[in-house]
Amino acid sequence: MIFYYLDASAWVKRYYQEDGTSWIQSLFTHKQVLACSSLGMIEVMATLSRKRKALEISLSQSKLKAQELEDDWKHFIQVQMTDAIVHIAKELTMKLSLRGSDAVHLSSALLLQRRFAKKSEQLVMVTSDHELKEAAKSSRLDVIDPTEQIDINMS
Repeated sequence: MIFYYLDASAWVKRYYQEDGTSWIQSLFTHKQVLACSSLGMIEVMATLSRKRKALEISLSQSKLKAQELEDDWKHFIQVQMTDAIVHIAKELTMKLSLRGSDAVHLSSALLLQRRFAKKSEQLVMVTSDHELKEAAKSSRLDVIDPTEQIDINMS
């Protein structure tokens, strides 16, 4: 079984049309197992709020998208900020010179990968953030950038 860890740069494409949106939508349509740090949920909500403030989406669209986000979050594997994640994130910031949020996402994905590997399950990190993508690859994670995908095989 494949689990997909979405960082905020990928997950936001579910609610706001941009490159990679159709690929992300297919993850939800095909009811794939999705995971994210609680930080990602906050980041996506913040992005939607900024888009509303910039008048890129209306108030009613913003409220609808915020509710969709809340509903989607209920179906995610929710990775909470634990001491272990903070410890690994601190190490990643020093080793890979990552931004704090990227280090939290990568440490969350790495912890999940360790748990899934014991069950012979695969974790794939989904991100459109170049620095995070390279850091995840250097950490031996499978990585997909939805902006580079044409089709998705959900079998």
